[in-house]
Amino acid sequence: LILGMIVFFLVGIGFSGSLYIIDLVVADIVDEDELATGMRREAGYYGVNALILRFSNILVILAISTIFSTVGWKTFDPTVDPSQVAFGLRALIFIFPAIALAIGILALYKYPLDGERLSNVQEKLKELHEQKKARV
Repeated sequence: LILGMIVFFLVGIGFSGSLYIIDLVVADIVDEDELATGMRREAGYYGVNALILRFSNILVILAISTIFSTVGWKTFDPTVDPSQVAFGLRALIFIFPAIALAIGILALYKYPLDGERLSNVQEKLKELHEQKKARV
């Protein structure tokens, strides 16, 4: 029981980080877009984000369906080889998430808004907001 709680705590840290970073990345993108266009368009960016999340949910359901059909666990059948079912469950628990993690790491590695560029965007955004306040 204690070991299970420790494992779920550690998994929760990683999961919460992945949920938290999405909003930070979208906020940075919206800030850079505001510099380019002069308008804040959060709704559009969060709408596209929601659409992408829906597609990822579809991919998860397709992966589960494909694995269960492949290993013979589509319907309960006691004659199915338990080692195949165990491999299918391991694939769902490790292989598919590992592939998604690798894709996510590559995407974040290529993410251009960090370091000096992000600082410049934030400074220019402050100047833009001060100019907008001065006009009001």
